[in-house]
Amino acid sequence: MPGANTRLARGVLSSMDAIAVSVTVLAPGMAMLLNVPGVAAVAGGSTPLAFLLGGLACLALAYVVVGFARRMASAGYAYTYASRSLGTSAGFMAGWLYAFGLICFVPMTMAAVASLACDLLHVPPHWWFLFFLAGTLLLAVVSAARVRVATRLQLAVGIATVAVIVVVDTVVVAKGGAGGNTLAPFTFDHTQRSGVSGIFYGIILGVTSYIGFETAADFGEETSRPRRSVPVAVIVSVVFAIVFYLWTTYSLSIGFGVNNGAAFGGDPFALKTIADRYVGAPFGTLVEVGALLSAFFVCVGCSAAGSRTLYAMGREGVLPRWLGATHSRYRTPVNAALTVAAVSVVLAAVVGFAFASKALGGPPDTVYFFFATLGTLAVIVVYIGLCVGGAVFFRRTQRPYNVLPHLAVPAIGVLLFGAALYGSVRPVPAHPLNLTPYVALGWLVLGIVAVAVLRARRPDAVGRIGSMLGEEDPLVASTPDNTTGPPDPEHGRPSP
Repeated sequence: MPGANTRLARGVLSSMDAIAVSVTVLAPGMAMLLNVPGVAAVAGGSTPLAFLLGGLACLALAYVVVGFARRMASAGYAYTYASRSLGTSAGFMAGWLYAFGLICFVPMTMAAVASLACDLLHVPPHWWFLFFLAGTLLLAVVSAARVRVATRLQLAVGIATVAVIVVVDTVVVAKGGAGGNTLAPFTFDHTQRSGVSGIFYGIILGVTSYIGFETAADFGEETSRPRRSVPVAVIVSVVFAIVFYLWTTYSLSIGFGVNNGAAFGGDPFALKTIADRYVGAPFGTLVEVGALLSAFFVCVGCSAAGSRTLYAMGREGVLPRWLGATHSRYRTPVNAALTVAAVSVVLAAVVGFAFASKALGGPPDTVYFFFATLGTLAVIVVYIGLCVGGAVFFRRTQRPYNVLPHLAVPAIGVLLFGAALYGSVRPVPAHPLNLTPYVALGWLVLGIVAVAVLRARRPDAVGRIGSMLGEEDPLVASTPDNTTGPPDPEHGRPSP
């Protein structure tokens, strides 16, 4: 049963565990099976270019996250990093949006589990919600368990899934696909929607596939030597994702043929189709099984990362304090994790039963694409804020200061993520995806109101935003920007 503890287990994760967390939330198996067709529907044979641009944006963000992670370790990394660079109000908004985005990814990924389970077991699709509920119940149990147990399982499943897809990629490229190996997939010439527009819209789901590479930063307080292990995990994860995604999307593009983007984007299981066509039927089934397991574990990862952001905000009193309680035995943020699971069920039921679209593939697919788009919109806003905050943080802390890495790199992230935001609203996507920008904007406005009320009624709580850390560089803790009171012996920085 949950207890009244408010501290996470310290130092229980190794560098390999941190890498496992980030790679799991990337969900390479699920992303390549389910996200790629959504990108291809607009980017067509140029889908690898959309993934390349999304990868470059995330590489720029990785540089920023590493810059912060080398200086401080915290649960709820975006919340803390933004507060330390752009101020406490910005920190609250980063946590508000990031937690919302990751919570959106829980019904998204569990809907994928339900849809794939129905397909693999040849069960009628209208049974999807029963699989969703069963998966969420298992999620709640896993979320309360020792964090290291989940990370080891996640790593094993991830390695097996990636290995199967690598075999498919290797065979397709070796055979030259439908028309031979070519660099055409990395141009704007083969999109389904006019050139640049198709690529920019494709970046949205492309970035969805990359989201999670930085998740190890959310486990900074639970990782051994976090200011070393977290940066390693972030860099390894994003570089792996870029290489693996480009290789796989390239093999899919040439597998269908770069001029056959309509068939590519119209096949909801494009990777399975290519595996069956070029390798053999058993591999197609293995790809789908791997995607199902990957989807479940990325659900676990998103729930864990989202619950730690809620935990960090609850612990500091800017959200209800009971969210900051941890399990009496396992020291996991169990109240926050159960809240994420419960909210996810409600969100999936509302979208799946009230807004299901046959054009998107039915209820579970509608839930998947709706929350993939909505969650990515929220997280991309946070990513842009972190890139801006990184530029400010580097200007204040880096000696010597260099304009190229400390300003130009974050600026590249801002530009590419901004292009993805623009592509998500122009042209207007199909219903109900056209509602997602308005929902995201509504949540943003609600957060602005919430922080304004907090400032007026509980300024002490606002002053604590980003104050609690597991470990911090003493040089950063002692800068004038962060010195507001006597040293806090538990969290390693001046107390507010």
